[in-house]
Amino acid sequence: MAAKKTTKAKKASEKLTASKKIIIASYVIGAVLTAVTIVGAFKGFDVSTIGIVTTAAYAEIAASNAFYFAKAKKENVLKIALSAVQDVPAEKVDDVVKMVGTLGGIV
Repeated sequence: MAAKKTTKAKKASEKLTASKKIIIASYVIGAVLTAVTIVGAFKGFDVSTIGIVTTAAYAEIAASNAFYFAKAKKENVLKIALSAVQDVPAEKVDDVVKMVGTLGGIV
């Protein structure tokens, strides 16, 4: 029973970051606008204006994905670098630092 409590406590402590909330909101808005546009087109309404808004929503989704994946790449480079530094001898640390610089750096 104690294992279940720790699992529930772990799930409660894991919160969505702001960037993930933005990604989720972007997808939901894009999906809703797409559904409204498709339904409106099949019902015979003029959907040219909402089609423009839907296109803009997809542009926003693309931009938020690009920023999110760039952020994730930087975080992963840091994790890889830290684990690599722990595994290599002290005289090879400079080589690891050069490699991290070529991968996009940590800054």
